[in-house]
Amino acid sequence: MTVPQISQFLQDCIIHDEAIDSGLDADALYGLYVSWCCLNRKVPVPDHAFRTALRIAGLRPEKNGKPSIFPGLQMTGPAATDYILNSHP
Repeated sequence: MTVPQISQFLQDCIIHDEAIDSGLDADALYGLYVSWCCLNRKVPVPDHAFRTALRIAGLRPEKNGKPSIFPGLQMTGPAATDYILNSHP
């Protein structure tokens, strides 16, 4: 796992705003990451390594239900557009 790669992904694709009630679930966050990797010609790390990198970066999901939500996170940028257009019918 490359920590700089995950850090760059978070900088490019995530807005963190604790004032909002919603967030991103772990699957959407990983899907966004995979879209970002494709657009930037990077090889994505496996899901479990990605979740570990998020914990190292200080992002922890709320465990109040299924799926786990990372509160206050929103998608932004070209990878968000790519993810949304390619993940919904």
